[in-house]
Amino acid sequence: MGHATHGSRKQYWFIWLYLLVLTLAEVGVANLHTLSKGVVISALLLLAVVKAALVGLFYMHLVHETNVLKWSVVIPMSSPILYAAVLIAEAGWRLL
Repeated sequence: MGHATHGSRKQYWFIWLYLLVLTLAEVGVANLHTLSKGVVISALLLLAVVKAALVGLFYMHLVHETNVLKWSVVIPMSSPILYAAVLIAEAGWRLL
């Protein structure tokens, strides 16, 4: 099975620029002292997930792969999030 051609140099620079902007946004959010701690953490997590998705899709060339391969990356990477949610819910249940 052949692979599609990978992105151009221009595309890589645009992705790099997006990552730079997202990093600057992370620094800005982290230095905002007017937001609550939960909002800051949520925003930083969201920005980190977006950056990880950009790196995975374009620099690791997953954007050119089949859906089966994409899911074989997404499922293991999301399982710690599910595990953390289960642990948090279980701890909350025990505190009742």
